[in-house]
Amino acid sequence: MPIYLISKVADPIFAFTIGISAAFLRIRRDQRDKFPDRAQEIGYGEVLQVGGRRLRRWWMGDFQGL
Repeated sequence: MPIYLISKVADPIFAFTIGISAAFLRIRRDQRDKFPDRAQEIGYGEVLQVGGRRLRRWWMGDFQGL
């Protein structure tokens, strides 16, 4: 009998949510470190754009062999 944290359906949703939030926080922190003078201006839109660009690059295979 498999053991689930919440349930068979909720565990993948929970993992996806945790992963997305971790990626969001990492991108936001990276952007704040890269542009400290604009730290207050970095919002959800910019983080989503950077995340989208990274996802597209990953999908196209730019990160293979790293």
